[in-house]
Amino acid sequence: MLRIDRCVCVNVSFEEMLETSRAERLDQDGLEGRFGCCRGCGLCAPYVRRMLRTGETCFGEILRDGDEPAPA
Repeated sequence: MLRIDRCVCVNVSFEEMLETSRAERLDQDGLEGRFGCCRGCGLCAPYVRRMLRTGETCFGEILRDGDEPAPA
C-alpha cells in the first residue's frame, strides 16, 4: 500500500505541517517559508494544498498539480 505522509526533500511530515499551519495560521506560502517544503522537487505541493484544504495528512494516491490546484 502506498503511504505518502511527508515532504521527502526536507523530511517533514504533513501532520507536523498541519499542526504548525493551524497554530501559526500559515498558508502554503507560510509553510514554504517555515519548512522549505514545495521548493525542492515540488512534488509535495499538491499534497500540501490538499492537506490545508481537507486536513488529510496521509495519502494513498499520487497527486499531481492539476489534481489539487492552488486556491483562487
